Amino acid sequence: MIRILLALLLGLGLITAPAATADSCFSPSNGWVARENSKAGSKQWNQGVPFRLSADFSRRKSANRIEGYFNSTSLRCGQAAMLTLVGAPKATATVYRTGYYQGIGARQVGKFSISSGWTFKATSKYLPGIYLIKLSSPQRQSSFVPITISAPNSKSDLTFISSVLTWQSYNQWGGYSLYKGPDGKRETRAATASFLRPYDGDGSGQYQYMEMPLVKRAEKLGLNINYATDIDLDQDLTLLNNTSSILLGGHSEYWTSDMRTAVEAAVDRGVNLLVLGGNTAYNQIELNQDAIANIKAWREIGKPEIELLGSQYLALGFHRDIVIETQMWPFNVLPKGSIIKGVVGFEADTPITFKGPPVETVARSSIAPNEKSVPAMATYYTRPSGAGILNMATNGWVCAIEDKCPWGHRFDRQTQLQITRVTDNILQATVRGPLGKWRTAFTQNNAPS
Repeated sequence: MIRILLALLLGLGLITAPAATADSCFSPSNGWVARENSKAGSKQWNQGVPFRLSADFSRRKSANRIEGYFNSTSLRCGQAAMLTLVGAPKATATVYRTGYYQGIGARQVGKFSISSGWTFKATSKYLPGIYLIKLSSPQRQSSFVPITISAPNSKSDLTFISSVLTWQSYNQWGGYSLYKGPDGKRETRAATASFLRPYDGDGSGQYQYMEMPLVKRAEKLGLNINYATDIDLDQDLTLLNNTSSILLGGHSEYWTSDMRTAVEAAVDRGVNLLVLGGNTAYNQIELNQDAIANIKAWREIGKPEIELLGSQYLALGFHRDIVIETQMWPFNVLPKGSIIKGVVGFEADTPITFKGPPVETVARSSIAPNEKSVPAMATYYTRPSGAGILNMATNGWVCAIEDKCPWGHRFDRQTQLQITRVTDNILQATVRGPLGKWRTAFTQNNAPS
């Protein structure tokens, strides 16, 4: 009788349904990443979707494609997002969670026959992570649609922030990005960038080359990871309350004011910031509903990114080796005097010529004989809270792990192994809490004699 009465009241709208309880959604436990990655990957996850870089102008050529976009970039357990299809009214949607999976990179966790307007719900079936949903339709070229599932209330060794604001700024779908118009010229670029459209390239934005190699390494190590997008960070200032470290991939250029506030508050209470990219936090932007707008360089409004990162964007067009300048973490896994070939570029950072906190230079770009240019420099420093801030200072680092850099840079196996060893060393340190508690930064204020 009670159940019948409740059903009647719900139907009449006199009471509302209770929110999903914690036991009806995913509740992470220690070791869940390792257990998930012990499962077999799906070798067919990228079959039928040739790898393409974002903003690849070949994407503008006429072709019959099935594409799509969600009305949200991320979900928490119990939430749902609606998918709009472009190119066909119906499709097959195959859901893949990305991770290590014995080196394969993704595992199929669902498959649906859908129509435009399909709703994807984050149930307990879908663990936290970054998902690629492959869209397929007869006589159409397939593509991906990315979406992140987050569980920020769970304690984690690190929180990986996926830089969808940067992906969208460079997205050339429909002809316009914040950089170029349909004619490929800067003069015709857009003033705003909408999320209500697919990504160009293969549909996955910059994920497959600027972030996925890093995700695979972190999951192979079995770390407790939470996943979020930078939009999540903008909308929830408590997102980083339960993590030990913040991890950014190869290209996180566009930040809102609330994003920066959240990160600065986190490092001031002991949360590490690990930036394995370059040109990070260069632009301040606003989110106007579903669009990026009002773009300004942070340094132009009196808050240069070096104040947080320890170094900041210097120039683009770099193609240099990294010369290691320390035998301490994070480069203590390489022989003394090691050089990592060709990894500095395409954009690079430095503390030189800019006013920022005292930092330790852990690596720098190679300099040709008689050259008088400013070198790029990877830096490390600690905050009074004990938080360590590492800035690798090149957006070539992550894409080099799997030799997928978009500027024509290519990396041999030895170079990839060097970068992988250092990356794993960085990631493993997240389980130790604030870096400054055990890894002193040797700056000009405390350099050893």
